[in-house]
Amino acid sequence: MERFSRYFVTDDMFVCDVGSLDVNGTFKDLFENYTGIDIVEGKNVDRVVKPYNFGDQLYDVVISGNCMEHVEDLHRWSKAVKKIIKPGGFLCITTPWKINEHRHPIDCWRIMPDGMRWLFKDMKIIDCGKQDIDTYLIARK
Repeated sequence: MERFSRYFVTDDMFVCDVGSLDVNGTFKDLFENYTGIDIVEGKNVDRVVKPYNFGDQLYDVVISGNCMEHVEDLHRWSKAVKKIIKPGGFLCITTPWKINEHRHPIDCWRIMPDGMRWLFKDMKIIDCGKQDIDTYLIARK
């Protein structure tokens, strides 16, 4: 996420972090105009949203780190994520592909690059792969 923030995000861009609840740290310090959304209240959550409905506000950049594996319906979730990205905006997602079960409150998926590309096939994929224990995607709407 740090590399993404350096190469793709400028200080005037508005960033939305989907699944922002601070469990093991946040990305907030990487971005100037940051809004954290989650389905529960808590530390680093600026706005509580309904599952699969993140509101009507559009963002220049949408990020999500270590959230996807806790989502039951990835198709609805990915559709909701894409809906809040402005045309021409960026998406950056990281999610573990190699990690033990860690329920918070559930743990549903491990996603490989092919699955990530499939979920976001209607976007322009800039980069997608594996690094250490995470699968990552950078895409543009």
